Amino acid sequence: MSKVAIGGMLETRGLVLVKILGVRRGPGVAGKTLSLLGAHGVNVLCVVSSSDSHNRENITVALERADIDQALGLLQTISEEIEAEHIEFVKNVSLLSIYGPHFSERPAIAGLMFEAMAAGGIDIHAISTSVSTVSCIVDEASLDAAMAQVCETFLVP
Repeated sequence: MSKVAIGGMLETRGLVLVKILGVRRGPGVAGKTLSLLGAHGVNVLCVVSSSDSHNRENITVALERADIDQALGLLQTISEEIEAEHIEFVKNVSLLSIYGPHFSERPAIAGLMFEAMAAGGIDIHAISTSVSTVSCIVDEASLDAAMAQVCETFLVP
C-alpha cells in the first residue's frame, strides 16, 4: 500500500489533559471557561467539547504541565456557576498533529491516522480535527511510537 502524502507532523510534549465533566449545556459556558483561563495566561492548546446522554456538556482541554495548579484553581472558582459535576486531569500527555492542505476533501486521513495508532497499541485520550489538521492527545510515553506509526502510514516530508 502506498503512503498518503501529508504536509507534516507536529508534536507538543509536557501537557496535561483537563476534563471538565457534566457542565450545564447552553450559551456561554465554553466562552466563560476558556476566557477565564486565557485571561490568567493559561494557554489552551487543544479543546474538545461534546454533550453526553444526560444532556450535560464535557469540555476537555490540553494545557502545559506548568499551568495545571493555576488552571485547576481557576476552574474551581467557576465550577458552581457552570454546574460542573467533576473536574479531573491526566498528567504526562502529548499532542500529536498531522497537517496538510485540503484534509476536508480527503476523507481517509483521520481514519488512517487512528488506525495507525490502534495498530501500534496507542491509546488516544482526545481527538480534534480542523479543515487542515488531525490531532490527538496520547500518553507522553507513547508519543515516539505514535510518531513512528504516522511515519509508517503517511509520507511525511
